[in-house]
Amino acid sequence: MFDRSQIHIVGISSSPRHANTEILVQEALGAAARKYGVSTQLVSFKGKRILGCVDCKGCTRRREATIQQQCVLEDDWRELVTPLVDPVPNGIIVGAPVYFFNVNSQLRAFMERCTSLVKGYWSHDLPHRPPDWSRTAAGALAVGYHRHGGQEQAINTIVHWFLTLGMVVVGSHHPVEGPVGYIGAAGWQGVSVSKAVDAVLQDEWGLRAARTLGEKVAGTAILLATGHL
Repeated sequence: MFDRSQIHIVGISSSPRHANTEILVQEALGAAARKYGVSTQLVSFKGKRILGCVDCKGCTRRREATIQQQCVLEDDWRELVTPLVDPVPNGIIVGAPVYFFNVNSQLRAFMERCTSLVKGYWSHDLPHRPPDWSRTAAGALAVGYHRHGGQEQAINTIVHWFLTLGMVVVGSHHPVEGPVGYIGAAGWQGVSVSKAVDAVLQDEWGLRAARTLGEKVAGTAILLATGHL
C-alpha cells in the first residue's frame, strides 16, 4: 500500500504580509491534505528580501556545492527556492496578491532568479543538472482588491512560469461542479467592508476555488507519482 503522506505539496505565498494571499494558499494546502492525506509545507515571503535577476551570467561561471548557490546575488532567494529543488516536490501551489493587474514584484523577482536553476540545459559543464519538475503538479491562485482586479492576469503569469519550467499545470476544475476557478483560484479582498487582512475568508467562491485547486494539485501529484489514485 502506497503511503500518500510521502507525496509532498509546497505552497508559496508571495505576499509581504501574513494576510489574504497566505490564507488562500493555506486553504488550498488544507484541502489537499484532508482529501488525500498528503504532506504540505507553507513558504511565506513576509520579511524576505528578493532581488531581481540582473543577467550577470554569474550562474554560468560558478561551481558551487548546491544549485541554489549558483546565483551570485546575496538575499533570501536561496532559502525560499530550496523547498522547490531539495528535493523537488510532488506538487506546487503559488499564490500572489495582485499589484497593478499582475503579480507583486517579490514574486516576479523570485521567478526571474530561477533562470539560474536551468542554465545546465545550455551550459553542460555546470556541476548541477536542472531540477526535473516534469512530474510535479502545479496550480496558481491570486487575491485582488476587486472581484475583477487582475487575478486572472496574475494567475496567467504564474502558469506561464510553471510551463516554462516544465511542470504539469492544473486548474481548479471540480469533478462535479466543473470549472470553479477555471485556470486557477481567484480570491476577492474587497468582499469585506472592513478590508481586513482576512477579508478573503468571506469570499465563499474564492475559498471554494482554492480548495478545489489544492485537491486537483494533490490528486494529480499522486497520479504522476504512482499512476493511479
